[in-house]
Amino acid sequence: MLAVLDLPKKHGKFSIFLITKVMQHSFENIIADKLAGKKEKGMLRSLIQPQGLDFSNNDYLGLANHYEIASTAAEAYIKHGAGSKGSRLLGGNHKVFEETEKWLANWKGTEAALIFNCGYNANLGVISAFCDSKTHLFCDRLSHASILDGYAMSSGKLHRFKHNNPADLEKALQKVTGEGLKLIAVEAVYSMDGDVAPLKEYADLAEKYGAMLYVDEAHSDGILGPGGKGLVAQLGLESKVHLSLTTFGKSYGTMGACVFGSQLMIDYLINHARSFIYSTAISPGAVISMQKAVEVATRESFRRESVLKMSAYFRGKITEAGINCLQSETQIVPIVLGTLEKTRKCHALLLEKGFYTAYVRPPTVPNGTARLRINICATHKEKDIESLAEEIIYYIHPI
Repeated sequence: MLAVLDLPKKHGKFSIFLITKVMQHSFENIIADKLAGKKEKGMLRSLIQPQGLDFSNNDYLGLANHYEIASTAAEAYIKHGAGSKGSRLLGGNHKVFEETEKWLANWKGTEAALIFNCGYNANLGVISAFCDSKTHLFCDRLSHASILDGYAMSSGKLHRFKHNNPADLEKALQKVTGEGLKLIAVEAVYSMDGDVAPLKEYADLAEKYGAMLYVDEAHSDGILGPGGKGLVAQLGLESKVHLSLTTFGKSYGTMGACVFGSQLMIDYLINHARSFIYSTAISPGAVISMQKAVEVATRESFRRESVLKMSAYFRGKITEAGINCLQSETQIVPIVLGTLEKTRKCHALLLEKGFYTAYVRPPTVPNGTARLRINICATHKEKDIESLAEEIIYYIHPI
């Protein structure tokens, strides 16, 4: 830009135009080179639509196309309009939000609840809100990007402990002395591994070291626990977990998220969670569909039972064949193939056979652990799951 400003007047507007174009071209070259580098490493992503039998999505209970939920949402959109008109602190609040939050808090058994636009925004808001310069954040090495991005927005101090390892967490907690908040943020079920966190041990450590415990139940709500209320409820830890997160874009087939806790905690988030304060609120229609989805999921328990049964069946077939699916014990079953090329080929082969799976590469997962992530949903039939398992087994162990 200085070069443009320092030009003699005789060069005129045409020369300024040329230099501007050169600068623009230079920026484009840099960006193009970065994309080319990703492509060369086999890590370039693109937007594609699922084809065939979809084993990649998070609609675990098969509620995304549920008529009762969709029709309730449609009626709500007609009644309340397409949008909320603003952030909830500046004109976007609506009685629908407060009524639904009260209902959801009662469902979860907490004092209060706060609706966010999505799970990513919720984690971003919660982590950054509590992490000031005196805060120590303890999180699993496989924590979701939203938790780490929340930390990146903060001035806190980060301690990452070994995956699902309470002993390593305790070592980290023991090293922290002095004043300041200690926040332990973990997921109930890990989205790329399908394993379950040792929440009871974490709750005990939080109590022992005076730490706050936040649990992301994105992949456990709707599936685990009494009535699908999640792992916290399954383990009876409601009184020991200070905040928890439910997302509605997965098991419940709609959109949005909700954070649960005491009134004190929720009031704090209303005043400090930037992703809540500075976002236009989700539409009232979407909020109403959250409650309806929970009602349907609770009533139609056969969906949850089917997911648990079918995922156990699939894991059994895979592990019996000696295939690495890590420590999965949920509806998320990783097929770890290691290299990008081997994983890509398996993905392509399955697509030819009519199965669409999630092809997951670094940096989403650690280097050397490229995988297919198989998500078992209530809409899948046993014969489809059996066929998928057979194709995977044949690819890895051809006769």
